[in-house]
Amino acid sequence: MKKLRDESGSAVVEFVALAIPLFIPIFIYLNSFASVSGNEAVIRILAREGVRAYVASDNDYAGRAVSEQAISLIAKNLGLSSNEIDSLTVSYQCSRLPCLSANSRIRLTISYIDAQSRRVIEASAQENVSPWK
Repeated sequence: MKKLRDESGSAVVEFVALAIPLFIPIFIYLNSFASVSGNEAVIRILAREGVRAYVASDNDYAGRAVSEQAISLIAKNLGLSSNEIDSLTVSYQCSRLPCLSANSRIRLTISYIDAQSRRVIEASAQENVSPWK
C-alpha cells in the first residue's frame, strides 16, 4: 500500500502523457514555417538575380532573354522542381521606355506555385539604371 501512495516518477508520466502531445502541433507549425521561409528565400534570390541580369545587358530585348535564362538556370540550381519552374511567372515594370534608358528603374516581380503546399510564392526586386548608360 505504501508503494502505491508514493508519487515518485509521477512528473515524468505527466510530461509524457500531457506535454508531448501538445508539442506535436508546434513541430508541425515550425516545419511548415521553415518550408515557406525557404521558398521565399529562393524566390527573392531569383528576383534579385533576374533583374541584375536585365540591367547588365545591352538592350531591352537581350535583357529579357538573359534575365529569363538566368532565372531558369538559378531555379534549377536552387532545387526547384520542373513543375515549379513551369509555374514561374515573371513581370517587368519600367519607369521609362526603353527600360534601359538613363536613370530608369526596373522592377521584376516573380512568382511560382510551391509543389508541396500549393501556395503562390511571390517576390519583387528593383534595380536602377546608371545615369551614364
